[in-house]
Amino acid sequence: MPKIALIIVLVFGLNAKAQNIVVNSTSPRNDPMWLVQNVLVGPNFLVYSPLNQFGLPLPQPPSVQLGKFNCANPAFGLDSGIVMVTTDAIDVVPGQTGTFTTFPTQTPSANLTSVLNAIGSTNSNQYDRASIQFDFLAGGDSVQFDYIFASKEYTGYTCSSFNDVFGFFLIGPGINGAPLYNPNGSLRIDTVNLATIPGTNTPVAVNTINQGFPSGGNSASNCLAANPNYVAHASYYNANTGGTSIIAMEGFTDVFKARAGVVCGIPYTIKLMIADVSDGILNSAVFLGARSFKLPEINLTPTTNSGASFADTAMVEGCARSYLLFNRKGATSDTLIAQFNYVGTATTADFAGVLPDTLILLPGQTSDTLWFEPIDDAIAEPLEFLRVRMMPVSTDCAVYPADSVDIWIRDRVGVQALLTIDQGNDTLDCPGSSTRLRASIQGGEGLKRGYWESDSLQTVLLTVTPATTTTYRYLSWDECSTVPRVDSITIYVDPYDSIQTSSDTLYLCPGDGVTLRARASLGRGQLDFKWINGPSDSLWSITPSASTWYRYRVTDDCLIATEDSVYAWVVPQPRASFNFIQAPGNPLDVSFANFSTDSNRVRWYFGDGDTSTKVHPRHLYGRPGTYWLGLAVSDTLGCTDSIAFPLNLKMDHYVYIPSAFTPNGDAVNERFVIYATGVEGFEWALFNRWGLQVFHSDEDSRGWNGTYGGEPVPAGPYTYKVFIRLPDGLVEERIGMLTVFR
Repeated sequence: MPKIALIIVLVFGLNAKAQNIVVNSTSPRNDPMWLVQNVLVGPNFLVYSPLNQFGLPLPQPPSVQLGKFNCANPAFGLDSGIVMVTTDAIDVVPGQTGTFTTFPTQTPSANLTSVLNAIGSTNSNQYDRASIQFDFLAGGDSVQFDYIFASKEYTGYTCSSFNDVFGFFLIGPGINGAPLYNPNGSLRIDTVNLATIPGTNTPVAVNTINQGFPSGGNSASNCLAANPNYVAHASYYNANTGGTSIIAMEGFTDVFKARAGVVCGIPYTIKLMIADVSDGILNSAVFLGARSFKLPEINLTPTTNSGASFADTAMVEGCARSYLLFNRKGATSDTLIAQFNYVGTATTADFAGVLPDTLILLPGQTSDTLWFEPIDDAIAEPLEFLRVRMMPVSTDCAVYPADSVDIWIRDRVGVQALLTIDQGNDTLDCPGSSTRLRASIQGGEGLKRGYWESDSLQTVLLTVTPATTTTYRYLSWDECSTVPRVDSITIYVDPYDSIQTSSDTLYLCPGDGVTLRARASLGRGQLDFKWINGPSDSLWSITPSASTWYRYRVTDDCLIATEDSVYAWVVPQPRASFNFIQAPGNPLDVSFANFSTDSNRVRWYFGDGDTSTKVHPRHLYGRPGTYWLGLAVSDTLGCTDSIAFPLNLKMDHYVYIPSAFTPNGDAVNERFVIYATGVEGFEWALFNRWGLQVFHSDEDSRGWNGTYGGEPVPAGPYTYKVFIRLPDGLVEERIGMLTVFR
């Protein structure tokens, strides 16, 4: 057993009498064959008294050195069985002493002597020997039983030149694979000591299993000679210094198994012996585990929900498969056929497939499994059970009794997600408001997992901002699920009318100011306006220099915003422009030509108090003088422009020189003629753009017909030079340009 566990047991006071060993050595519990038949061997295992050389049962009288023990202390390793002691059996109980009388005249056992020789003991005198012998017919291919060795020699005689001795001697043919017959054909009989250190042929003794160092001043060489690995094998040793805890011995070994291979159907004898060596003091004992000497047996071990992460003694419907481990011990060279039937509250309809009714183990095969897969019938039911009944099994070598095991079945606990509001509300006033959802998985079997369908990365918390009433789904599984469980929670959003805006286009004249108005309706609660790059108001007074879009944002109490714009269209400025012509015969008769752009309404101001709204008016002045001419124009939007300059009208002389004419044969304005009054005469000439004189006249009343050398001159600009002879002898020169249009 683990030494740490033993130390803990000893520290916490296992001296209590209720935890020490109890020995009963009264009749019949001191009778060797009674102890074997009723304590050592398992049920249905027949043993016999060995026969002497005359074929009669070997007498084995009761002995005070034998008894039945019980021990409630798990630190010991065996809870009950047979005890064999080199003194009174009750002397292994702390605080008890018997009245044992030694037997110094016993003939030494050759078997025990062979053990003493194997461990290098220098003294082979045997005293106080206790022994049990019995015969049995091998019902399988192996034999084994449990035992513990204990001794008072541990504290002072470890690694001494002699040890108390014990052995379990199996006698018969074919032990551990040895031949059944000798070369001459006779049956081979071997004797094998089963009381050896696990994995070795070294006998168990004080010098081979101990604390790992000498005691009482003895030399380690004796232990090394008996067992070169005695230090490492100290892990099998349990100190019990003083012999006052659990048993009245100074130390004891772990629970060992005495085991050997045998041949099925062959009779064997086994001798269990222990003796003092050299003297009759410092006694030793061996404890044999109850029911540990067994026939071949079959173990039915259920394992529920194989591979599942959770442990449950019941099979779970619709979950992992369960199985029944069928395992045999012994008689493994036989072919074994086991038959099964089933009873219980569960029926075959509760399982997938057909329940197995036969299991076959071939020679050498020790185990197999019966699988069970309970289906999930989705019906709430109380706990059910399936009783697996194995019929009696017979093989060439062994007979196994009927056996049964109950496997319980329960309903699967369904997985479900509890969806709650972790933060916020389940009804939102505004679209886009947030609330946080929490998912917690309830029930289910074993490992559970889940996530929100809308965001598979979120397994617990999910923040949502629904624009409308939305249902959020959560998918959850446990390790028994094949499809997810779907749970949902709905977040309600109150009806919402989106903000409605209206967009305007404003027309204005350059330089005019205007007040923009942002217009919106609906939404939730108060509407707040903000002009982009402007004031936080629905109105904004501007004086744009050019046509521009002015954007604004409207936000309601839900913090939902929408944008729109107003276009301020600055229309082109109308331009006032005109020209006038005085009548050739009367300079006071003036015709006006309106050349203004984009004008819808005009008003002329002639400077003498008269006005006109005609586009191209004609006005007759009453007398010569200087007049301020003015023209005001406006377009359809009311944008205005004006122009004014002085007009000087004289009557002493007047010369009219046209600025253009059209000699194109349409009989209108065919000739360029200069008109003059109040002058003595005039002379004029015309030049093209290269300075070539194309016409000259001394007051030819017919003027110029637009030809040169008999050919029409090209359309375009020409310059003129006029010399006017005034009555006072002065000469006035005028230079200008005219345009020929074709």
